[in-house]
Amino acid sequence: MMEKVDIRYVFKVLFLCIASVMLGNTFDFLWLGLLFALYFVVIGILNATSRREFVKRPRYKKIFAYGAIVPLALFWVMTPTVENGVSPYLIFLPGIYLLYLAALQERSRGNGGFEVFVAFDGVAALLLGMYLVPHGWGPVGIVGFLLALCAYSRRGTSPYKYLIFILVLAALGGISYVSWHYWKSQRYRYGAEMAENFYQRERMMGFDPVVALGSFGSNFTSRYNDQVVLRVWTAFPPSYLKAASYEKYVGGLWKLPASPVKNLLPAYYQVDYAVFEVADSLTRASERREVEQVWVQSTLDNFGFVFAPYGALGFAAKDVDSLSYYAGGMVQGLDGNGKRSDWYYFRCGSDDCGFPDSMKAPNENDLLLGTRNIPLIDTVIEAMGLYDSLGDTLRGIGTLEKIRDYFRENFTYSLSIPGLRRRFGSNSGGDPLAVFWQTKQGYCEYYATLSVLVLRRLRIPARYATGFVRPEVRNGRPYAVFRRKNSHAWAEVFVDGRWLVFDPTPPLGIVIGDVPGWWNLKWEGVRGRLARVMHLLKEGGWRVVVDRFQESSRSIVESLILYVLLLILVLGFVLRRFYVVYNGRAKSRAYVSAKVKEWGKKLNAAERILARFGYRREPGETVGAFERRVKIALSSLTESQVALKKFQKARQALLTLDEYESNRWGETR
Repeated sequence: MMEKVDIRYVFKVLFLCIASVMLGNTFDFLWLGLLFALYFVVIGILNATSRREFVKRPRYKKIFAYGAIVPLALFWVMTPTVENGVSPYLIFLPGIYLLYLAALQERSRGNGGFEVFVAFDGVAALLLGMYLVPHGWGPVGIVGFLLALCAYSRRGTSPYKYLIFILVLAALGGISYVSWHYWKSQRYRYGAEMAENFYQRERMMGFDPVVALGSFGSNFTSRYNDQVVLRVWTAFPPSYLKAASYEKYVGGLWKLPASPVKNLLPAYYQVDYAVFEVADSLTRASERREVEQVWVQSTLDNFGFVFAPYGALGFAAKDVDSLSYYAGGMVQGLDGNGKRSDWYYFRCGSDDCGFPDSMKAPNENDLLLGTRNIPLIDTVIEAMGLYDSLGDTLRGIGTLEKIRDYFRENFTYSLSIPGLRRRFGSNSGGDPLAVFWQTKQGYCEYYATLSVLVLRRLRIPARYATGFVRPEVRNGRPYAVFRRKNSHAWAEVFVDGRWLVFDPTPPLGIVIGDVPGWWNLKWEGVRGRLARVMHLLKEGGWRVVVDRFQESSRSIVESLILYVLLLILVLGFVLRRFYVVYNGRAKSRAYVSAKVKEWGKKLNAAERILARFGYRREPGETVGAFERRVKIALSSLTESQVALKKFQKARQALLTLDEYESNRWGETR
């Protein structure tokens, strides 16, 4: 059966060509669209000639359709993320795949391919090609739809049905046009919302090099406050996981230290991870101490910070040549490792892992205090009663307890500070701390900031620290998670010759947000374990296992015992083979009687005699059939044609065959 060519078939080929060119031109792959169009033209010509009968067309093979998903999916994964809007690849790649399916179906139509799939894939590709269609190409797409209408409509369709279709198409086009212009008029508002959502979703809030009071607010109030930010793979996660210790406070902004205490260089390597030690040989385990290595995975942009607990002995990172170590244990330098990073930290389980004294002692930066903040701070100190009866400041742990008690008794934890925007820049003097002190409401950043400044005014070294607290630990999970709502700010204070974590925030702010649902927890567990598997594959630890296996294999191969065992195995196999063969022959000899041997010799002798006359038993031919064939052949000969002696030998051979058959079947019966 050959293709019936008419104007509808021409319309179909033109429609597929327009769909191809539209899709390619819309996404700046015009050359690819032209290749598809040329392909449809060639296939259309071949299918419309006698050279392409249905039975002669290539079979439709699903393996080609399914196989194309793999490269397109990989290309999809490698495409960059778009911060504001929809990535064009989310439209282009499905369109190209649909065109590819239409090409496969049309190539094999009638021999595994179906017309309905060609129409569906072609129309879908044309619709995707109309996404953000270039200026002037809209009418081309409409022509393509009209060609599809003419090509795939049934013969004898009433004209009014064509008119209804055109009206519906025009209505849909009008709705799309109006919607597009509405989007253009509102795109700045929607674009700002999308950009803000993207910023909140992809970045850790509150950990910039310059942090403003209130920068943690979106972590608690946005739709992403339950989002997992860090996974810490240990059975005993730290209560406080620190990111940064800020140095200078000016007008509501905390700034990082200007220069690090030291630059950490790789001490040694663990496969692909460089190990950076705070002091020499601290991270290596020995008989005197136990050192735990904990893997931390960040799911968001961490601004290059190495989140770690207090007292970390060292760090391990991939693709990093150095790390900057600041006062208080803050570490930076993961910026070159990508926005989403993973690293290790080392902590010691004994008292034999001390830090150098030079890295413990406070410095003049821990007492920095802007002059504009002094009036407010003096008011706070007097209200908290931090002066004794002689006018001297209180020292030590007692000072910290009085600050914490005052906040608990007089302040309320709140994610909003009434009047902050109204007063900022006017009544407050440009300092949000003044608003916080007047309203007696706020959250961790305000409590920690005011406490640090008060302590510095009292000549007690203090630092403003940010990070995560109170990890989420669940039974059955080999790791703990920190969510956005676990972000926190606190103070580090140097009292009685040591640094202490001082958290002045009232306890009402401990739990923020709803508990994640059952399904979210299960899905998070799957993602966590999958991340661990991918980490093991990427970090190169499996190569250590392979190397160990190779070393073990080499030692076994070089061992004499292996060859002795192989020799014993080969000898055992050979002896068993001889035993099986010998037993088989003995059994065959036991079942062969003397009479059978005798008749076998007679049969061979008779066949040799007949072979001299040119009669040979064919392979698979029975003795009885061979005897009947020879009798017929000899009956046509006369004694004058053959020597009498030879003729008698032939008859005697036939008698032998007849007796063989009679005795053989007689024994069987």
